[in-house]
Amino acid sequence: MMVYELNKLGYATSVVETGAAAIEAVASERFDVVMADIRLDDMTGLELCWHLRTAQGLRHLYLILMIPGSMTDQFHELVEAGADEFLRKPLDWKWTAARLLAASRVVAMQRDLERLATTDALTGALNRRRFLERGAEEFTRSRRYDRPLSVVMLDIDHFKRVNDTHGHATGDEAIRATVRACKETLRACDIIGRLGGEEFAVVMAETPPVNAFAAAQRLRQKIAATAIPLESGGELHLTVSLGLGWLNASDTGIEPILARADTALYRAKNAGRNRVDVEPQIGLPKSLAG
Repeated sequence: MMVYELNKLGYATSVVETGAAAIEAVASERFDVVMADIRLDDMTGLELCWHLRTAQGLRHLYLILMIPGSMTDQFHELVEAGADEFLRKPLDWKWTAARLLAASRVVAMQRDLERLATTDALTGALNRRRFLERGAEEFTRSRRYDRPLSVVMLDIDHFKRVNDTHGHATGDEAIRATVRACKETLRACDIIGRLGGEEFAVVMAETPPVNAFAAAQRLRQKIAATAIPLESGGELHLTVSLGLGWLNASDTGIEPILARADTALYRAKNAGRNRVDVEPQIGLPKSLAG
């Protein structure tokens, strides 16, 4: 009955029978609203709210508890446990529809706040803080399952000259163009972050060094082929230098991999720019070295 009414209102639904199953479902899939009974087989609705709130991180879940009509107290306790809303059973579906509409507005605002808190306003790439958090998550996953992980750092060559010669508006467009090239060239699952200024980084899960080097070369070539129109006429062509590092057995976090990628980046700059270098230095197929 409940699923039927929710589907009739246009909501996609997923149903679980226990609090533990709800916690697992929320951990593996993105939900905006959770509706839970105050009484569950394995825990109370209050305990479920507490667990979901604790695990939610930056993402906000709108939690609705369904309570019996006979409950006349504990309202403060419900909110204190993390509930955003409570509805009395049996549900009045006109009222429920109105409360779900209000919930969707709250979720939309929270999503906007999340985006502002985690992304770089100029480019839409992850900001430094969120990039490092996501990198740490991927490091933990790769270490746990013994999977490859690579990190690329890149920096726009002669960026100060771009600003000094063409102005900061052109410099901003150069930064945006670099991120666009990253998104167009790399995989959707690759994590792109702006670390500051004209410096960017990419975390590539499930990617050994040879594959990451090939992707970095494609990105370098894509950016070199990008033309930015100038207000004064003509076009600006950019190049980037890139450094590559990857997970090894002694790493305890994402930071050492970033540090090796940074070392490789500066080696690429010192070797003439518009190139990819690696740290540690290993032999790569000649077909990738262009």
